[in-house]
Amino acid sequence: MDIKFIFQTIKRNSRLIISLAFVGVFLASALTFFVIPKGYSATTQILVTQAKERDNAQSSEVQANIQMVNTYSVILKSKQLLKKVAKEYPQYTSNDIAKMMMITSDSNSQVINLKVNNKDPHVAVDIANTVSSMFVDYTSDLIKSNNVSVLSKAYMEDSQKPSSPNHKVHLAIGLLVALFLSFIIIVLKEVFDNTIKTQDEIEQLLKLPILGTVNQIEKGHK
Repeated sequence: MDIKFIFQTIKRNSRLIISLAFVGVFLASALTFFVIPKGYSATTQILVTQAKERDNAQSSEVQANIQMVNTYSVILKSKQLLKKVAKEYPQYTSNDIAKMMMITSDSNSQVINLKVNNKDPHVAVDIANTVSSMFVDYTSDLIKSNNVSVLSKAYMEDSQKPSSPNHKVHLAIGLLVALFLSFIIIVLKEVFDNTIKTQDEIEQLLKLPILGTVNQIEKGHK
């Protein structure tokens, strides 16, 4: 298979490729805009510092705070804490709330980012703020050597735009699936197609030169 043959094959099947691409994008659009439910997210930030941090804090103290961020991230998803949160939202269990939460922190940062996903933006904001608030109270009694405070609350105006589904990603996936399917169909057609289409194929098959060709003559108008 040379490059010329590949381009000729693509040209012969261009209608199939374009049709399947259109169908793939159309189906992906229908699923994205009308079938897959919208999701909303709310984010809060939690700051971890020494309980009596001096203005001239040593680098070792800052490093200790950064290491504590990993510990607090684990506590933030602890069963005991989420059970307390679940009491405020009887429609959800502690496991449901844990699945909504996403905890991240930047490298060399004392800030924990708590992101809550929900189909209702109001619920996402409420749960994010409730978890952060209860977490601060919970850790103040659990670990007295550090201070934990809410650096930034979640606000409704920041959560009104849906965070999922990602329309561009879904449309791209639909297009790629359609192109892959068209590739499979074209390959199968070429493999099982035994018809002769060009003069070169005749020469290769019969090992004889072409002496002449008969062109197709269109019927003239009377």
